[in-house]
Parts: sequence; structure tokens; C-alpha cells
Amino acid sequence: MSGDPVATVDLFGQGTLALLQAIPEVEHRLGRPITLVGGLAVLSRLGTAAHRVTTDVDTVNRRADGERGQLEVLLDSGATAVDGAGAVVATPAGEVRIDVLEISESDLLHLPADPTGRLYTLAHDWALRTATSLGIRATAGETEFEHTVRVAEPGPLVATKLQALPDRSKAKEATDLLDIVRLTLDRQTGPAVRAQLAAAGARLREDAALHVRSWFVGRADRTLGLVRTTPAGAGAAPDDIALVAELLLEVLG
Repeated sequence: MSGDPVATVDLFGQGTLALLQAIPEVEHRLGRPITLVGGLAVLSRLGTAAHRVTTDVDTVNRRADGERGQLEVLLDSGATAVDGAGAVVATPAGEVRIDVLEISESDLLHLPADPTGRLYTLAHDWALRTATSLGIRATAGETEFEHTVRVAEPGPLVATKLQALPDRSKAKEATDLLDIVRLTLDRQTGPAVRAQLAAAGARLREDAALHVRSWFVGRADRTLGLVRTTPAGAGAAPDDIALVAELLLEVLG
């Protein structure tokens, strides 16, 4: 219901403050609310269990046929292009990179044959459709800033992280793997991850299960090694990787 209270999560640090201040600026430039995915969404869902820093804002958008892309709109508003895939906007706390992940109506009608490409489309559409509002309050020194934004739910976040693994650098792969581990095993987000994935569409569950088997079963030792390269994952044990595989495959089939 629209009158239901919105939960608020507290995050800390100058970098996080800048990211949060960028959100209303981006929404103003686009003339519409945005939906968070990626690292900031993970940090927001984990709250006090947040385990890593993130340096950009990832948003997801479903673009109707004939509609201008959100990145194009941002660039036309004066944002600075970066890497051909993102834009930089200024905030009182510093410049922030915005990445826009878009899917189109055509993408959903003509799903890729490749399981990773198909999971990209299905997972990001799911993340967008089921996102819920969350109040985020960032504090750095004496400065505090709060904003309410739509944030992807834990289950869709795990699905999008699984999809991203094949094309990542080792550093990004390590943080994505840690995100999956923490979201799946956290006392707050873990039950949501399992319930949401269990209720997802059959094709999405099938493609997500393929990626779980690849990274958390077939490449379990490599995954453990990568997770251990992150500060928050240094103490990870083989049982942690095995438990993630067991919990996810139990609901994915």
C-alpha cells in the first residue's frame, strides 16, 4: 500500500554520501525516479552488514520502443560521458559515475539463446519490476543526507550478480561473488533471497542454477580463492561456498 512506512538504512563515509547525493540529481535530470541495482543496492539491502565500498551508482531501466535511452538523456543534460557506458554527474560531495543498465521491450520478446545473455535480460527486468522503496541515510563527518529510492530486492540482486560473473575482471568477479555469499547467508536478506528465487520464473531459475553450479560447485575452489582476496571475505571457508550452493540450488532446482 502506498501509505505503508518506508524502512531506512544507515550508511557511512564520504564516498557513500556522494553516491546518495547523486541520486536526486540524476532523477531531476531524467524527470523520473530511478531503480538501484549493483553495489549500492547490495550495501543498502545489507545495511549494518555492509561489507565493501562501491564507487558508482548502477541503475536499471526498461526502455519502451522508440523511447530515448536514459544515458542519452543524462548526457544531453550536461553530464560527462565516460567509457561509452556511463556518465559523471557532480554532487556537493564530489563527482559520481552513473551506469545505466537498460533492457528493451524487444529484448524481452526475443530472448537471447545464450543463458548468460538471457539471464541478463530476465534478471534485470525482474529487479526493476519488483524493486521496493528504501530510505537511505548517509553520514560523513558532520554531513548527513537522506533520500528515498527504489532498490532491487535481494533475490533479483543475486540473479543479476550471477549473470555478471562471466564477463568480469577478477577484482569485479571477486566482489560479485562476495555479494552473492553475503546476500545468501545474511540473516535478514537470506530468507528473502531464497523465497524470491523460488517464486521466480522457470527460465530464470534454470539459467541462474546453471551459473550457481558453474561458480559454486564446479569452480568452488576458485570462487573461494577470489572471495578471500576481498577484505571482508578473507575469512571465508569452503563450507561457506558449499552452503551457498546448497541453499540456492535447493530453490532454483
